Amino acid sequence: MQFGNSKAPIDIKSKSMSLDYTNHSVLWIGNVHATQADSTLTSDQLRVNYFDKDFKQMKDMVADGNVRLSQGTRWATGDHGVMDQTRRTVVLTGSPVAHDGNDQITGCKITVYLNTSQSVVDCAHAVLFPHSDASPGASATPGAATD
Repeated sequence: MQFGNSKAPIDIKSKSMSLDYTNHSVLWIGNVHATQADSTLTSDQLRVNYFDKDFKQMKDMVADGNVRLSQGTRWATGDHGVMDQTRRTVVLTGSPVAHDGNDQITGCKITVYLNTSQSVVDCAHAVLFPHSDASPGASATPGAATD
């Protein structure tokens, strides 16, 4: 997933939004839908925390409730997600599941490292579907006899 790993603008929509000038944060509540380039984040609520009072330097994004990150044929879901701009990570917890096409990985915590496109899954369980390069009806071994 590349959400947050781009200089493209992040477009966020929700039922309501509140600004907290004291804590340098913005809270979106209700049917949150955020997009950046070809990536999408949806959740029940999303809090974006900033380092500065001018709301220019993003610290992190914290999504809660029905969290879903998607990009093309890849998507991940969980109850809670944190995208940390400093560490360049996305961490999903609360029954997280990651999909790549038909392949599925579940765990108790999924960490995606945005700079390296690598992931670590704690308590992992994977269901992977082998991909075949052979055309339908072709034998696995050239010259093999068929019944």
